[in-house]
Amino acid sequence: MNTGYAVHPIDHLAARAQAGETGAAGDLLTAMRPYCAHIRRLARALRTDPDEAMSLLGLAITLALRNWDPERGHFSTWTLWQVRGLLSAHRPEPPTESWDDLCERQAQETAEEEEEDTPEKELAQQILAETPDFLRQWLQLRILCDRSQHQAAVMLGLTHRQAIHMDIHLRRYFQSWEKVQVTV
Repeated sequence: MNTGYAVHPIDHLAARAQAGETGAAGDLLTAMRPYCAHIRRLARALRTDPDEAMSLLGLAITLALRNWDPERGHFSTWTLWQVRGLLSAHRPEPPTESWDDLCERQAQETAEEEEEDTPEKELAQQILAETPDFLRQWLQLRILCDRSQHQAAVMLGLTHRQAIHMDIHLRRYFQSWEKVQVTV
């Protein structure tokens, strides 16, 4: 085995388990325990139960042992990819809403937004009218048009650093409005 990298002790255990050595598989499961925290984080990121992810570790090791090639990487990496695949297969389906329900809900929300002269609209118009010129376009793109920081920066020809500073100015501007509302 000439892989060009130092052989990890887990790789030795995996090679012994592949060769059919008695007890190597149990030792391999024990040696993989330091990866449990990573597996739990992965399970949370994939919106699955972390305890269920830990129960899949033995199956993932078995599957990884079937296909592991020491020339192509460490055994622990193969195992973690197997865990990821198993967790992805057990991922819960996102809740879906029927087309009719979605249209009805959006129609209700739109109807609520079309009310004239609500206090929120008046405040928004006042804030926009009093916004400094250098910040007005940024506010319109970021808040009213709901653009990301990157999208707004591209539209205005700003660098990433300038976009960050514009967001800071915008946040300070809204904080000053919050202070005015508290004192009124």
